[in-house]
Amino acid sequence: MDKKVEIMSRAVRLFSEKGFHQTSVQEIAQAVNISKGAFYKYYESKEGLLIEILKLHYENMIKQANEMNNMEGIPKREALVKKLENELEQWINHRDFFTVLFKDFPPSKNEKVSEIMKNLKSSMIELHKEALFDRYGNEIEPFISDMVIMLEGILKEYILTVILKQKDVDIERLARFIVSSFDAIVKSLPDMEPVLTDDRGGDKSINFVERMKNCFLIMEEKLKGLDIQDAKKEKLLESLGLLQAEFKKEEPKPFLMEALITYLKQEPFIVEEVLLLERLYTKLHDQ
Repeated sequence: MDKKVEIMSRAVRLFSEKGFHQTSVQEIAQAVNISKGAFYKYYESKEGLLIEILKLHYENMIKQANEMNNMEGIPKREALVKKLENELEQWINHRDFFTVLFKDFPPSKNEKVSEIMKNLKSSMIELHKEALFDRYGNEIEPFISDMVIMLEGILKEYILTVILKQKDVDIERLARFIVSSFDAIVKSLPDMEPVLTDDRGGDKSINFVERMKNCFLIMEEKLKGLDIQDAKKEKLLESLGLLQAEFKKEEPKPFLMEALITYLKQEPFIVEEVLLLERLYTKLHDQ
């Protein structure tokens, strides 16, 4: 096992058993048979270690969610069930870590944790929008903001209940229950009016444009927050700006877009947003 991964694994176990603040760097080092000095060759601090674990979970969660968009040959309802099931599994299967994070290291008390959780939320909102549109079609567009808020709220409360109150649930059953609930909501939409409206005049193409703009904002925020060399960060931000400018053109240059997208995909922390952007752009031009 890679030593950094081993340190992460043992640290999470110790954090869950003793608490983050009660676990010393010395104890983590001893658990993986290295010296305290050697620990600092891998991580700058105990807090830095926790941040790296959180980043890894973030990247894996977004990656898994994006991979679920490649399902073919199954009904759209079943696809939504699988997407929610996968997301719930990502949270629940790593409950030890998230219990430590929420109890001993609340995002509201740490700027770095807060920033990562904010980025995770923004990314998941876009993926949830995509999942709902794929299941129910563009007819739900006037209600999409309300529906995403409901889905986010339902998932959040179940996740917190399972993690913090140590409840055991059948994840597939829960995912199917949530989808059945949204099926019922969608059936009732013709008799309802949206609460959150944006006065877009019913132009469905604007939905894709707005979501693409949001993708660019998410990527920009994430790149600005990356702990990398200034020269590399500047180059990534410049490439992102060029890509955004090209997207806005009536006749964008395919070779330039392809080159910029390929370059941006090399940064792991934004690759999933780049993939989502590609899908949104394709859907916009397929209308």
